[in-house]
Amino acid sequence: MSINSTAFIQQENARLKTENQELTEELHALREFVKILAELKTVSETVKTDSELVPFLRIVLTNAMKLVDAPDGSLLLLDEEKNELEFLLVQGSVANDLVGHRIPADEGIAGWVIQKQMPTLVRDVNRDPRFSRFVDKTFKFTTRSIAAAPIIGDQKLYGLIEALNQPGDEPFSEKDLSLLGLVCWIAGEALANIENRNLENAKASDDKE
Repeated sequence: MSINSTAFIQQENARLKTENQELTEELHALREFVKILAELKTVSETVKTDSELVPFLRIVLTNAMKLVDAPDGSLLLLDEEKNELEFLLVQGSVANDLVGHRIPADEGIAGWVIQKQMPTLVRDVNRDPRFSRFVDKTFKFTTRSIAAAPIIGDQKLYGLIEALNQPGDEPFSEKDLSLLGLVCWIAGEALANIENRNLENAKASDDKE
């Protein structure tokens, strides 16, 4: 066997080893994704009252950040009457300060997601004219990248989830955005189910009277 043939075989073995490792990692990630979605779906079906809602949404946000490997993120609910978004749950360095804060529902990346009712991916906020620096300046935070998706259930818009600052030179991917969208869909269906159940209970009480 020539030296060139030996070198080629070594290169092929190295390439196959790398591919095998990548496939193993992808399989592990896929199993983790399926496990998280299944758990979220199961938990969502047990949420029956308003008091159970916030703990469920906290689980949703935690798992969403885990799936997309983001250190910071938030779940915002839409106040249609005031046309505002409220930071209901926040994960990350400014969590204690940002919870309860409100922003206009038509401002920034979050506002765009709400107005368009579509997910969006921003790898560099400095290059996106939609980005608003108000929250960053107010809370001394630095947003670099964003993946955001609307929370919609039974065709009603409830809010959105934002994931921020995924590590890496090319943060967030279309796959990350798809994962975030699926998590938001589960949250939206749970919110819609609770709302519909409350309406049915209220109607039943009115009929009795």
